[in-house]
Amino acid sequence: IQLMANKLEKELTILKHNYKEAQRKFECEADLRRKTEVLLNETKKNLDEEQNKRTREMNNNQQHNDKINLLEKQINEMQEKLKSETENSQKLKKQIAELQLAKTDAEQKSTQLQSVLAGLQVQRDGLQQEIAELQTRLAQERNARTQVKELNNELENKLQTISLDLEKSMNREQQAVKDNGVLIEKVSELEKANAGLDVELKAAQLRYKQEVKAHQETEKSRLVSREEANMQEVKALQTKLNEEKSARIKADHISQEKERQISMLSVDYRQIHQRLQKLEGECRQEAEKVMALQSQLEQENSKKNTLLSELSLQSSEVAHLKARENQLVKEVTQLRETKRKFEEEVVKIKNAHNADILQMKELQDQLEAEQYFSRLYKTQSSELREENAEKIRAMQEMEEERLSLKHQVQVAVARADAEALARTIAEETVADLEKEKTIKELELKDFMTKHRNEIAAKETAMNNLKEAEADIMKKLNQKIAEHEDLLQQNKKLQEECAQNKTERAELEKLKEKLKTENLLKQVAVNKLTEIMNRKDTMMQGKQKVKISSAADLKKKEKESKRLQQELTQEREKYTQLLQKYHDLQNMLTEECHARTKLQMEIDCKATEIEQLQSKLNETASLSSVDNDPEDNQDSVFEGWLSVPNKNIRRQGWKKQFVVVSSRKIIFYNSEIDKQNTIDPALILDLSKVFHVRSVTQGDVIRADAKDIPRIFQLLYAGEGEARRPDGQQNQLDTSTLRGTGDERPGTKIHKGHEYIQLTYYMPTTCDLCPKMLWNVFKPPAAYECKRCRSKIHKEHVDNNDPITPCKLHHDPHSAKEMLLLATTQQDQELWVSRLSKRIQKCGYKANSSNNNTSGDGSKISPSQSTRSNYKPYAVNVQKSATLPANTTLKHWSAK
Repeated sequence: IQLMANKLEKELTILKHNYKEAQRKFECEADLRRKTEVLLNETKKNLDEEQNKRTREMNNNQQHNDKINLLEKQINEMQEKLKSETENSQKLKKQIAELQLAKTDAEQKSTQLQSVLAGLQVQRDGLQQEIAELQTRLAQERNARTQVKELNNELENKLQTISLDLEKSMNREQQAVKDNGVLIEKVSELEKANAGLDVELKAAQLRYKQEVKAHQETEKSRLVSREEANMQEVKALQTKLNEEKSARIKADHISQEKERQISMLSVDYRQIHQRLQKLEGECRQEAEKVMALQSQLEQENSKKNTLLSELSLQSSEVAHLKARENQLVKEVTQLRETKRKFEEEVVKIKNAHNADILQMKELQDQLEAEQYFSRLYKTQSSELREENAEKIRAMQEMEEERLSLKHQVQVAVARADAEALARTIAEETVADLEKEKTIKELELKDFMTKHRNEIAAKETAMNNLKEAEADIMKKLNQKIAEHEDLLQQNKKLQEECAQNKTERAELEKLKEKLKTENLLKQVAVNKLTEIMNRKDTMMQGKQKVKISSAADLKKKEKESKRLQQELTQEREKYTQLLQKYHDLQNMLTEECHARTKLQMEIDCKATEIEQLQSKLNETASLSSVDNDPEDNQDSVFEGWLSVPNKNIRRQGWKKQFVVVSSRKIIFYNSEIDKQNTIDPALILDLSKVFHVRSVTQGDVIRADAKDIPRIFQLLYAGEGEARRPDGQQNQLDTSTLRGTGDERPGTKIHKGHEYIQLTYYMPTTCDLCPKMLWNVFKPPAAYECKRCRSKIHKEHVDNNDPITPCKLHHDPHSAKEMLLLATTQQDQELWVSRLSKRIQKCGYKANSSNNNTSGDGSKISPSQSTRSNYKPYAVNVQKSATLPANTTLKHWSAK
């Protein structure tokens, strides 16, 4: 019944609307008819008026044509007169031009002659000055010549005196040379005598020594053989000795005299030698003076010759100048005569020029009169033409006005028609819109009722979900409590294990003691056997000792058996504890997997709730219809992205459906899994994501070059990752850890960055400057951070350039990266921009700034903030599928 009522209401409203439209159309057509009748009457009136105007204009046009013909005849006559006058004026102009040319020629000739005259006068003055200068030079040279002659005479006299002195000095020198030769002969003779005397002296000395020796020998022989020698022989010998002594004294006197003579002669020789040296020096000086005088003589002779040559040249120049002067005088006379002739010609030309000027003035007066008349005729003709043109313009303007009026009327009619059509169309559209409005209002009412019902259903669903969430949270809390109990039990078991280990160590010690005691026992038995074979007297005592030692051995064996039993019991207990420990570990892993599954399901449900809330907000507020949902940062966005397999080139990329909420990034294997919201492949916590960026060829070597603009990178903490436990471990090779366990010698720490020195042979850019960071042949030195993967030139670190600190102040062992491939480059840019906004709002940096200080004021380090209390993950070293082989990367995966 309600549907029928609604249909009837709709039909009624449509009929009312159609009736209103019909009435409106009828009124419009009536108005149009009235307007057209009025326009028809007006156009008829305008037509009659225009016909009357045309007849009048035709009559006026005939009168104007007659006047124009008369004026044209007058113009033709005036033009003929003008032609004749212009011909006369042209002839007069030609005559004037010829006269002016003749006048200019005459003036040029006169100016040339005057210039030639002035040049000749200047030359004459110059020649006169030159003649005067030459005469003065001649007088000076004559005076110089007389002086030179006087000097020559004086020099000749000096030369004669010097030659006489030279001859005298030469004679003196010859005499000195002769004396020198005589003295040299004497000196040589004296030297010879001296040498002979020296030889004789030496011979005499030798003889004397020989005789002294012989005498001493004779005396010795006499003393030895005969004590009483002949006195006569002694006396004879003494006389001989005395004679020899006297002869010796005489020889000494002679030698002394000879020595004196030699010394005197040597002194004389030295004096003569000195005199000779003085004479030689004087001779050299005289020779030098003679040489100087000869050179002066030669110079004077050369000067004399040069002066004579100059005199001859100057005399020839004087003769030439005199001849030139005569010629110039003749030329001056000739030029004066020509000047007179030219002056007479100039006077004649001036007279002719004055006559021509008078004729010119008369002709100019005639020309001015004719020009005045021609101007009058021209002004009259131009006035008539202007009148004619004005009338023609008026005619044209009238026709243009008529045409414009016609056009305006047509345009007005067209406008009226267009307006009428537009009005009708607008009215029709208004009617349609009103129809649609009424229909939309009815539909809106239906939608509002449906929407209210849906909201109520969704609220009930929300309440159910909240209840389920509360139940899950309760279960989670129970599981956490159970987990804590298990942890405590584990601790107890570990303590028991430690105790067992200590007991084992004690057992091993006891075993060693047993072995030593057994050895001692054997040694003792051996000794006892040896002692048994000895004396019989000692047997009784030995038997007593044996009995006591056997009793001790039995006791010790009992103790060892007891200890072995205890050991077996402890071993059994230890095996039981180990089994319990393994069971607890398995339980723990199962509970961890269940917990991760529950957490993943909770995250999926939370994202679904967020989506529903955003949809509710969009539908509830009508104003939010205009807003773009992409601009809202809290809204959930989703899409298809590809994740790399182990080897990109062989296995390629795996497509996954990604949903990004305000807290989580969820990866589904397909859209069906997303609809189920129970089976996500991977969930990343946004609070543990560090940053997102696009990659370069250097970052992803094994990827295809075409895919690089579509690839981007996510960097996050390892604890922010939650994987599906039943999935394969290496199914999604999404993350790779930077190997920063041990610091290499090549690393450099600067502002939180841990730089490695690298060289890039593929296109890469610096994060600080626009310079290239790569080269095929000689790449520049570069640094790459092991934590945040930022690339810079080495110069920036060496020069202490301003570098932004590292974004990842965290434990490097828990850092992971994920490479993602978008469908297009635009999608990649959109994903990067959205994720960067979301990371800025609720990423790791935002959370670390909020939770930088704890409740009691103590600061928490970034590494502590990213670590959790329980880490069910173990380090598994693995090479990245996409990054270069030389970079060490660690892959973290769940046990």
